[in-house]
Amino acid sequence: MSESGTLSALIEEADFKLRWFDLGRRLQSVPKSTAEAFEAGQKAWPHPYLRQAWSGLLLQPVEGGEPAVWFLRFPLDEQGKLQLQARDGLLRALAQELKQAPASESAAQLDQLLQQSGLLYTPSNERQAAFHAHTQRLLKRTPSAHYAAVLDYFHNPQKSRWDNLALQGIADLSARWDSQKELLLNQLPHIAAPVFVNLCHCLENEAVDHQLVEVIATRARDSLQNDTPDFTLIAAAVRGISHSPAQGLRSTLLQEVLKHLTQKSSSSTQSINAKSIELFAAIGSRCPQDLENPQLAKLWLNALADSNNQDTFNLLLSDLMFLPKVRTSLLSTLRDPERNETLAQAFGHFLHGPKPIH
Repeated sequence: MSESGTLSALIEEADFKLRWFDLGRRLQSVPKSTAEAFEAGQKAWPHPYLRQAWSGLLLQPVEGGEPAVWFLRFPLDEQGKLQLQARDGLLRALAQELKQAPASESAAQLDQLLQQSGLLYTPSNERQAAFHAHTQRLLKRTPSAHYAAVLDYFHNPQKSRWDNLALQGIADLSARWDSQKELLLNQLPHIAAPVFVNLCHCLENEAVDHQLVEVIATRARDSLQNDTPDFTLIAAAVRGISHSPAQGLRSTLLQEVLKHLTQKSSSSTQSINAKSIELFAAIGSRCPQDLENPQLAKLWLNALADSNNQDTFNLLLSDLMFLPKVRTSLLSTLRDPERNETLAQAFGHFLHGPKPIH
């Protein structure tokens, strides 16, 4: 086994250049020093999601050739650090295989071992497309063959078909949003809703600027004012602006959306439409930094509780309690003696489960 006892060291010893990415809440790069400290059990994973580290590894052969990609999911302990037993079993097997395999066969041998490790996972189609778009740009390679068709559509969306556009081409455009910003600003109000949704799902990986945020948010607001809002589109818009530095613009939209849902719920005998669950999940999973604001956290928690979906409430709250700053913000509302009864009941079920029926 490598002296340093890390996966990174083993891979580099096998003559690969390694880059780490996180694919949990969004696609983002992880510095080498951070990944190595995590592997060594010294630091927490910087972007925990559902109590795991959802990583993507790009392995480039030092002597040239096609890169390999691994998607590994590492279990985390209560502090967000790597559960070392998961690492050690994999390292022993990898180290033994690398000693025996010729360099020309090492990538294939490593891949086979990973298949057996239980750590591999398959990202969603949109995440895989975003990863491919980003790594191709990182490696200074041309975008996919689908990119041209997407550009053609965006130049004339009113007169072009959208139903044959490939997700990979949309991800390629998203990864190049900065060089195609004027096109996006002009055409985002006009593209078909399914294209807008797919594009926003990819843009969640990008730190888009305030101009793009304003255009995306405007389309979400327009839908919100309809008699039957398209919550799939609105949730996608939230995801599309979730990584933007324009936090004020995003926070304003989130408050408007949540207040709208709360008003609809209070004026109806029925709970918030189940379709809005996708919106709550988008806020909870993609915008945790915004929930550090106690006022916004209170709006989100109340609307989520009013949706009457305990499973979703439990899943989102369990994940967010893993983030210290968000946890503090949420608990200020959850423990407030003046909290509403629906939220109190949802939080009670979260802590203790439903009361048994006698």
